[in-house]
Amino acid sequence: MPFQSTFDFRTPTRLIHGAGSIAQLPRLLRRLDPALIVTDKGLVAAGVVDQVTGVLDDAGLRYAIYDGVLGNPPARCVHAGHRIFAREKCGSVLAVGGGSAMDAAKMIGIVASNGGRIEKYLGANKFTLDPPTLICVPTTYGTGSEVTPFAVLTDVKTKTKDPIISWKIAPAAGILDPDLVVALPAAVGAPTGMDALTHALESYVSLASTPLTDAIALEAIRSIGGNIRLACANNHELEASERMLLASAMAGMAFSQTRLGNVHAMSHPVGAHHNVHHGTANAILLPYVMDFNLTARLDKFADIGQALGVDDDGADDRTAAEAAVHAVRQLNRDLAIPETLGEVGVKARSIPAMAKSAMTSGNVAVNPRHTTLEDVVELFQQAV
Repeated sequence: MPFQSTFDFRTPTRLIHGAGSIAQLPRLLRRLDPALIVTDKGLVAAGVVDQVTGVLDDAGLRYAIYDGVLGNPPARCVHAGHRIFAREKCGSVLAVGGGSAMDAAKMIGIVASNGGRIEKYLGANKFTLDPPTLICVPTTYGTGSEVTPFAVLTDVKTKTKDPIISWKIAPAAGILDPDLVVALPAAVGAPTGMDALTHALESYVSLASTPLTDAIALEAIRSIGGNIRLACANNHELEASERMLLASAMAGMAFSQTRLGNVHAMSHPVGAHHNVHHGTANAILLPYVMDFNLTARLDKFADIGQALGVDDDGADDRTAAEAAVHAVRQLNRDLAIPETLGEVGVKARSIPAMAKSAMTSGNVAVNPRHTTLEDVVELFQQAV
């Protein structure tokens, strides 16, 4: 890859980190207008939202709650949330949850300021007015959406997932509080953690990578490899959870600059067609795509193996790169991630449609190895 001597690196989001850091929320929110809390019913039932509203109650801040976010959020989630935002005369948005809640919050803000249907803003820089202030409190260590300029909308009719891209939707602040994720069930922590690993890994080998993103992404890979097993092992590993939260945000910073690759191009149609959890789809596809990309980035995949703790003393780049693929497969096994898409309900008959959809993704253009429709079909066949 030619050295990226010209690039635009942005990290506009303020990050506040540490156990108990949700206590900082009152000084980030406006006191005159209510905040709309965007979350899901599972987090309400688990008492996580109560931890956040307790801080706001103590500070005398007003808020409304929209808890209707679904995984892979469709437009109806966005507009249902916006109706509450408008009815309660809210002035800011506070996302509490994983990537779906944060993406929905970003899109609610777009509609609040620019009006109309959210579908009209699909693509890059399709709206002009700044959304209201957005604060994100991630409750998983996966998406990094608290620092990214992306939101993804699912169309349940066409079975597509389409991005909205604008630095205007990058959150004003992100609160990385490990107290909110330390008890994350392994069934959630494993796929979301593997989502973060996929972000970091695809950013590191992207054709658009730069020295800055390389440094951030490789450290995120190292931190995830060293902490994800422990973070998922039980509900009291605060330090491991803290490091996973930081690594997720770092991976988000990296791929915000570089985009991603074939894994994400392929996982989005998997989620849209079969409602597979995004992190699970990424984790399953990752080793297959790594193997496909090896010859394009042997040196970088060797670096990835080292970051994941592979003992490759004296090995040549190819051997070390192949060991990196094995390390990811073993990590999936240790985290009880299925080995194939077929195990999570993906049918071979949907491969042609999923492959065609994957090829429309801009992520294919920055994948390190040139990719054709036939390549994507074959990768899906291997993974199913």
